[in-house]
Amino acid sequence: MTSDEKIQYLANVYYILTVDGKVERVEEKMYERIAKGIDAGYFEQSRAREMVKKDGFAIRYPSRWSDRIRSMEDLLAAALSDEKLHALEKKLMTDYAKHLGIDQTQMNLISRETKARLKDMT
Repeated sequence: MTSDEKIQYLANVYYILTVDGKVERVEEKMYERIAKGIDAGYFEQSRAREMVKKDGFAIRYPSRWSDRIRSMEDLLAAALSDEKLHALEKKLMTDYAKHLGIDQTQMNLISRETKARLKDMT
């Protein structure tokens, strides 16, 4: 991914973290893990946070299919990192899955794998 792609990817993640009105420390840690996982540094993380604060921010999907699926997993991990799934988080995740053409069976698999990943992190 280019630096701009990493910024957008992380902005999507950070947006998910903000939709319930506050970003908890556990969510910040997840954001940092996700950033590290895509080799994004401090600059990209900061730019992504700032991007989300601007009016009219909207999730944009990565161009590569594999990055879209990874993004889906990371967005879900971010949404579940505080052990609560806010209604708007759920709607955003559902919309993202529909956009990617992910059916309920596939979403259930992604959800199980993401929950296992989160459990392994604790």
